Amino acid sequence: MIFGPTVNEGFLYALPLEAGANLVTIPFGHAVDALCYVLGEMKDISASLANNRPELELVDAENKPTGKKVKKTAHDYISMNGTLDGGGTVDVTYAPALSRTGRDFYWEINGTDGTLVLEGGKMGGHVQMFQPTVKLAKDDGVEDVEVEKAPDFSFNVGKAWDAWAGAGLDKGYSVTTWDDALVRHKMIDALYRSAERGTKENYL
Repeated sequence: MIFGPTVNEGFLYALPLEAGANLVTIPFGHAVDALCYVLGEMKDISASLANNRPELELVDAENKPTGKKVKKTAHDYISMNGTLDGGGTVDVTYAPALSRTGRDFYWEINGTDGTLVLEGGKMGGHVQMFQPTVKLAKDDGVEDVEVEKAPDFSFNVGKAWDAWAGAGLDKGYSVTTWDDALVRHKMIDALYRSAERGTKENYL
């Protein structure tokens, strides 16, 4: 939803790259964290970053144009690939705003026996908040995979607090720790280094 052609007055703090609150560090960080939770960490990361919209139209709290333009130095496009620590390769593209094709979140895992497809709805690029559907594609067709449904927007937050309080630990549920967060920020640092230097970078 962020870094499209307009910016709300309440989001101006995210426009300078040095502020550190941007597309790379927030929604991309959450999405790639989910990826690494499922598939494992990556090595030999190669990344490209771009600021395709260095100037945005300012809108007010009601999203009405103010007639003003504001400068942006934070990146609004990320392309990254790497090798999974356990084998396999990953390609990730994260772009701003909402998808015109309705694919705000699309994740395809190609395996030897089938392909898993996770797809989010509108605004689904924020996978930590909007639950994707899960499908399994095989040579003989595509079928839905039944998962526990999130009844509302607060479901994931509630599950996180439940796990923090100890619920589900016997089933393998876990709580993100300071060390987990540090690994993800090391990955983001490696991504910036790769984009700046044109090199493959590691963070583990």
